[in-house]
Amino acid sequence: MALSQALLQDLLLIAIQLSQLPAVDVSQIPDVQLVSPTVLMEKVCPDEPARCRNMAAVFDTEAYQIYVRAPFSEQNAMDKSFLIHELVHVLQFKLGGHERFGSCEAVLANERQAYQVQNLYLHQEGSDWREGFSLRFMTCPTTAK
Repeated sequence: MALSQALLQDLLLIAIQLSQLPAVDVSQIPDVQLVSPTVLMEKVCPDEPARCRNMAAVFDTEAYQIYVRAPFSEQNAMDKSFLIHELVHVLQFKLGGHERFGSCEAVLANERQAYQVQNLYLHQEGSDWREGFSLRFMTCPTTAK
C-alpha cells in the first residue's frame, strides 16, 4: 500500500505550520516507503537490529528516503505523528543540508524540534501521549580541551 499524495500534502503542511520551518512543495519530499519492522530495524541499526526494535520511522538523509514501519493507517493519529516527525527532519535537511545533521548537538536539537512538533500534533488530535521522553536524558560526549 502506498501512501496517498493527499495525505502526504496534509502532513507536510502540518509539519510546516507546527515547526515554522520554511515551506517546501510536496514534490520536494522524499519517497515514503512502508517497510516491515524487521527491514526498518536493519536499515536503522544494521549492526544491532534489535536495538532499534521500537523505531516507527526514519528519514535517511543519504538515500533521501523516508522509511515507515508497516502496517500504517492513514486514520491513526499516532501513525501519522511519526511521519510528521520525519517530515520535520526533511524540512530541517532542506534548510541546512547535511551540515544540519553533522554534529551530535545538531542531531539532538533536530530531534527536540521534531518531537515537539509530533507532540503538538498529538495534542491537537486529542491524545495525551507524548513521544521523545528519553531525549531528555541524552547528552553529547564532551571533548577534552
